Amino acid sequence: MSTLSSSANTLQTQLDDIIDQGKLLPLFQPIVSLNKQDIYGYEGLIRGPSDSPLHAPVNLFAAAERFGRLNELDHLCRRTLIKQFAQLKLPGRLFLNINPSVLMSPNFKNGLTTQFLATFGLNPNRIVIEITETQPIDEYHLIRDAIEHYRKEGFVIAIDDLGAGYSGLKLWSEMKPDFVKIDRHFISGVDKDKVKRQFINSIMEISRTLGCHVIAEGVETKEEYRVIRKLDVGFSQGYYFARPDSEPKVILDPALFRTQEERAVIARKNTAESLLKPKPCIESTCSVNEAVEIFMRTPTLNTIAVVFNEQPAGLLLRNQLMDLYAHRFGVEIYGKKPVYQFIEKNHLCFESNTPLEIISKRLTKALDVYVDEFILVEKGCYKGMGTLLDLLQAITQQQIEMARYANPLTMLPGNVPIMYELQRRLNSQQPFVAAYCDLDQFKPYNDSYGYAKGDEVILMFTEILRRNVCKKSDFIGHVGGDDFILFFSSKDWEQICSNILAEFSAEIPLRYSVEDRNNKCVIANGRDNQARCFPLISLSIGSVNLTEKDIPQTSDAINKAMTDAKTMAKNKSGNALIITSPPLPHFPQLRNQQLIVNY
Repeated sequence: MSTLSSSANTLQTQLDDIIDQGKLLPLFQPIVSLNKQDIYGYEGLIRGPSDSPLHAPVNLFAAAERFGRLNELDHLCRRTLIKQFAQLKLPGRLFLNINPSVLMSPNFKNGLTTQFLATFGLNPNRIVIEITETQPIDEYHLIRDAIEHYRKEGFVIAIDDLGAGYSGLKLWSEMKPDFVKIDRHFISGVDKDKVKRQFINSIMEISRTLGCHVIAEGVETKEEYRVIRKLDVGFSQGYYFARPDSEPKVILDPALFRTQEERAVIARKNTAESLLKPKPCIESTCSVNEAVEIFMRTPTLNTIAVVFNEQPAGLLLRNQLMDLYAHRFGVEIYGKKPVYQFIEKNHLCFESNTPLEIISKRLTKALDVYVDEFILVEKGCYKGMGTLLDLLQAITQQQIEMARYANPLTMLPGNVPIMYELQRRLNSQQPFVAAYCDLDQFKPYNDSYGYAKGDEVILMFTEILRRNVCKKSDFIGHVGGDDFILFFSSKDWEQICSNILAEFSAEIPLRYSVEDRNNKCVIANGRDNQARCFPLISLSIGSVNLTEKDIPQTSDAINKAMTDAKTMAKNKSGNALIITSPPLPHFPQLRNQQLIVNY
């Protein structure tokens, strides 16, 4: 008994130390909108110290309940997660788990979560309260009262692990939550289990009746993802998308949402290959009679590509060839002559992986060139034809999609176009530079001067980017807030970044009052709600220089490398550009770190 007592005392001592010293590790796992194919929010998760028997949450909360500190641990978890969520500037909503026994406790205090949010500058409508049922609920009226309080404060309500608890369906009908999470038991292997699919179908029917969103937990495979999409589940989370992380992803790889065939379509979507129409071609030595016969057999055919050793030599135009035949003795004079004598040599030809915007610019500038149709090749060999009409339709659709996913403030491409562009560059296997731009100390400025002035700073920075970044070869994207992504093909990209930093460092002081400018700081409340002096806004650019041998097949490694490089730049005082190179093959860490500019 003395050994058991000693062990309990040791466990209680460790628990007390964790709670009293705040030794909790906050993690975040993305919750994904399957319709928008983007991150909707994050579930906040807690771990104890890694070297402690209380590292696992089940052990940590069991010990807290055993030793009468469950309420204190619950409050500490909420505060820790809200603080870290705000500091990481994560997009979307934060899902917070709350045990019903805490809500039913006589020591439960209303308003603590709202206080935490005010301290760290978050709005209650960004918080989803997850009711996690770990034991039978007897006093439903207490739960209802607590949830009603949260709703009045602006919070969103969710029920966790539906199907795993003691009375999940009753809780659902009583609480009328905004979200329900289907327990992972019903998701694991759902592609092989008809009963599980029927269960999810039933949940979806009820959710539609109640106007409730459904989240599928524990999706781990492509097959499970495909099934829940077919069942019309709107949201999901699980290892398939991302594991819980202390610094979670803010952008998902679009390839996660597509089959191999669909990924191939996306890779072709914005290139000449999307315009490709297989059409007949003839050798340059063929006779005019043979060409005319092809035209006669195919009334809709207006051109025929003429090739020499599979490579395009020119175009035969229906109207011109028929005009020859219309002349008196035209057949006798021209019929047996080789077609190369009559081809239109002044034509346009593009490799199938050529971006649509480049084709559009070439066609716009083409003078005295036949542009209604153009030849498409693969590595120089004839593959088919493209038409001006199809190009115009594709460009229009591209612009519609860009507008749909554009950032509403800057109208720059948002997360979805950013990932498409990154995937396009990966597919091309051509060297490029990926850069992450972040405005340091932007939040204190926003808090002190107001959101309207903060928006003006974002727009000012956007204009600096547009003035300096080459439209023809480079790309500007707006992740959200004060975070921007740049992709460079320009050889002078370092000078471009230097110019951006120089212009920003000259412009930003003018956005402050004379007093703050002279003091080189602004007084604002920090994350702890205490007033302090913050430096003027500065710009950090973290870049990853990718040579041909560095380029991976997926975007995850590049996203991580960009974020790491940005963090390095933020650790430098003032406006800074960090240039890094990735070790091969998957660059778990960056090499050749180099501080290039520091204003």
